[in-house]
Amino acid sequence: MNSIKKQLKELEKKLKKADGYASFNELFNKDFMRKYTDFSSIEEFFKFGGFEVNTQEDYNNLSQEELDKVVREKTKFKTWEEMLHCAGKEEMVRRLRKQGFDVK
Repeated sequence: MNSIKKQLKELEKKLKKADGYASFNELFNKDFMRKYTDFSSIEEFFKFGGFEVNTQEDYNNLSQEELDKVVREKTKFKTWEEMLHCAGKEEMVRRLRKQGFDVK
């Protein structure tokens, strides 16, 4: 029984390490951008769309319609939300693998 508790505690520690904040550059890393978009960086994507994103406030003030338009035209996604979700999922998988989990 103690072995199972110990394993669960270790699993909990690993999951906590894998969780957390991710910057745009972590979420939209070069591999992600090359795989799913016509750009090699999130900065190029924003620049192409005419979006200036230097702060959280800049990001919050982006036009969802304009963002979705660029996403549809230059990525494999239909909406920014879909692109963001995929990037988040891939980053979480990367972090879990880094912690030793066999995640597909």
